[in-house]
Formats: sequence, structure tokens, C-alpha cells
Amino acid sequence: MRKSQFILVSQLKEKLQEFPAIVSSLEKKDPHFVDKTMHWLKTSEDIFSTYNISEVSELAGFRSKIIAARMAEGRGTNIKKNQVKAASGILYDIQNTVLTVLIPYEKKINECREIVKQLLVLTAQTHTQIYDQSMPFEDFIRKIWLYILSDNDLKMGAVRLKSSLSEMDILMLMGDEIELNDFT
Repeated sequence: MRKSQFILVSQLKEKLQEFPAIVSSLEKKDPHFVDKTMHWLKTSEDIFSTYNISEVSELAGFRSKIIAARMAEGRGTNIKKNQVKAASGILYDIQNTVLTVLIPYEKKINECREIVKQLLVLTAQTHTQIYDQSMPFEDFIRKIWLYILSDNDLKMGAVRLKSSLSEMDILMLMGDEIELNDFT
């Protein structure tokens, strides 16, 4: 079973949304800046690892630079200061690594989102699929998907979606994009 690209995009966007707070903690000389950066790196690594994204090693490498700064030896060495310097020196690179991974996945999801919107508009225009509030939302989405798969005019769009995304991702996109008012 393919892993959800929809969830991957959501998780990576969430990680990037957290990043300004890390930069702000550096700006404010927050004593927990290094810990926050390390946590951000580790959770990003975990996401990459879950999806077998090879850039996980790049993030681990960045983390190793911060760890190595802790081990610097020398007379009068300020370990915390070395770590802050190491972490602040790679901030742009770590966020750029995550962004670079995100962009192609996000592009694919957005292209599929447009196909889903078109299919939903065309399905709504048939007036064959009416939303009944007693039906669970997920069941209604699945019912529309089955209709799209069975309709000769809509089937090609469904095939394009299935060639790019898992069925779970398609259903989540449909749930995101559907305008229930169009189906009443």
C-alpha cells in the first residue's frame, strides 16, 4: 500500500510553519533555541524516514553538526555558545532541505486537487448524487468516488488521479474540496 502523499504534504507544511518560531527564539536569545532546533530536526527526520525520503540523511547530518559543537574541546570553550553558533549557521539549510522535499509533492497534490475540483463540479451538474445528512460524510465521499469511477465521461479523470495518488489520498482531497451545497 502506498503511503499518503496528502498526509506527507500536510506534515511538511506544518513543520515549515513551525520554523519562524525557531528563528524568533534565536532572535530573542532563547536559552532553549538549540533544543527547539534539535527537536524540529528530529521530528522532520522522523517524517522523512517514515516516507523513505533519502534527504533524511541530510537532516541527520545537520543534527550531527550541532551535536559535534557540544564536543568541542579547548580551554575556555563555551559549549552552549558553540551549539548556538552551529545551529544558527545551518538554519537556512535545514528549512531549505524540507522545502525542497515538499515542493514536488505539493505540486502533485495541487495538480490532483484541480482534477478533483473539476470532477466534483461535473458530478454535481448531473444532479444524480444528493447529499443526505443522515449519511456519514465519508460514505457520501466514497459514493461520489464510485460514481466517478463508473461514469464513462468522468472515468478518465479518475484514472489520472489513481495513477498519481492512493485512493485514500483521493478521498481526502475530495473531502477537502467538496461543496456540499452543490449536492443538495
